[in-house]
Amino acid sequence: MLCPVFLPHLGCDRRCIYYDQTIITDTKESDIEKVIKNSLSRCHQKYEVGLFGGNIFGIPPSFLKKIFSLFDNYRENITAFRISTKPVPINEKTIHILKKNNVKTIELGMPVFNDKILLKLNRGYSVADFYNAYELLKKEGFHVAIQVMVGLPDEEREDISHTVKHIKRLMPSYIRIYPLVILKDTPLYNAFKSGEFVPCDFNEVVLRALYIYLNALFLNIPVVKMGLTDNEVIKEKIAGGFYHPAFGNIVKSEGFYLALTGLFSRYDIKGKVIVKINRRDEPHLMGFKRKNIERWANTGIYIEREIKELPQKEFIVSFGGKELKGNMLDTIDSLF
Repeated sequence: MLCPVFLPHLGCDRRCIYYDQTIITDTKESDIEKVIKNSLSRCHQKYEVGLFGGNIFGIPPSFLKKIFSLFDNYRENITAFRISTKPVPINEKTIHILKKNNVKTIELGMPVFNDKILLKLNRGYSVADFYNAYELLKKEGFHVAIQVMVGLPDEEREDISHTVKHIKRLMPSYIRIYPLVILKDTPLYNAFKSGEFVPCDFNEVVLRALYIYLNALFLNIPVVKMGLTDNEVIKEKIAGGFYHPAFGNIVKSEGFYLALTGLFSRYDIKGKVIVKINRRDEPHLMGFKRKNIERWANTGIYIEREIKELPQKEFIVSFGGKELKGNMLDTIDSLF
């Protein structure tokens, strides 16, 4: 079980253009202690603690030690820690503290593998900086994961392809895929209001996330999350972008829709069709609010589903006495 503890912006010496500039950064020890208490009160028995939302590498070593000491009363139930952080600044003292406190996994934020866009986002590091941190952390024995984004300013499909190429090269322990969200009181919001930044279409962002997701599946790299949860974004501050509470479901559903539609087209299938799937894939076959079922019905294809002991992401289509096997991965090459 993972018990998340969110420490927004702690250790960040700058704000990315999509973060709220008005948030106070001088977080007090007593505030952190309250967050820890409230977060761990929801967790029971044995659990791993995830420290998310800040830049652990940016916290002075003396204060980082103090933060970990606030977990002392809970140590008997904590199996390990994982953290999320920018890849800079990295130093031996911080690494020593992380090892001493049983940090096993480190998630590095790397929205895009494009230095020009990273500079525009005000991330404060380059692709080379990321690789330096990644390789050092792997050498030190940590499991390293990557957090990537889609829908960024100046982002092109080529950038998504580059992200996939780097994921293939790095083979992280897992990845998270976040869509860009435009929040009020941010530089990105000002650019959005003035027309300087015009977000691309939501469906395009879904396809970009899907391309990363499918390639990760093909490489057997777990995708532990797509989209943002309520404790990662303040809904009242959302002014645009690609937030959706069911973003991950929408992405997976689009993968099923494209894979099955491709098969229907190749074999000129119409009328009643039985699709056999794993129970966990049933909502992805249906689509968010039955969107997939409705889209197929509009083209003369009427889906009946049958739950079967199949591996997830695979399906069997039965029609006219015939059966065809397929996989959501079948659509990778046709996306971009």
